[in-house]
Amino acid sequence: MKSKPNNKRIALILLAILVVAFLLTQTAVGGILLSSPWWVYFVLAGIVLSGYLSVKYSVEDKHMEQEWIENEGNIYMERIEQEKERRKTTRG
Repeated sequence: MKSKPNNKRIALILLAILVVAFLLTQTAVGGILLSSPWWVYFVLAGIVLSGYLSVKYSVEDKHMEQEWIENEGNIYMERIEQEKERRKTTRG
């Protein structure tokens, strides 16, 4: 079941590699990148990594929050049902 997301991820990585290879070989971007200082690449990699981790943990946080909300809703609904049963037994 997990092979489809992995295949999509691999396809996206290969596509990104092809795009980067094209940009480096067929455009003037390659010359600009090769003339840049080495530390610029680390800064750019840090920015990309930071953005990726931000999105990843934001999605994870939303998922955890949704689980918590559902759990609290279930607890609330159980209390309502218990109260209904309690009222039925006290009336009847």
